[in-house]
Amino acid sequence: MLKNKFLIVTIIATSIFALAGCADNEKKSDPAAYNKCLETEAAKVLDETGSNLDYANEVAAKACADLQ
Repeated sequence: MLKNKFLIVTIIATSIFALAGCADNEKKSDPAAYNKCLETEAAKVLDETGSNLDYANEVAAKACADLQ
């Protein structure tokens, strides 16, 4: 009886780890989308604030960080 319980627990644990390994949880980066986002966001900041390019690029990098 104890052997059967151990076998069932082992099968369940192995299945959970196998299924978790198959999940595609990783975000795939898209360099083209990231670069486009940087250009767009930097242009917005420059238009809205008239700030310098370095500051606009910093703000754009923060706004587009989720695409990287």
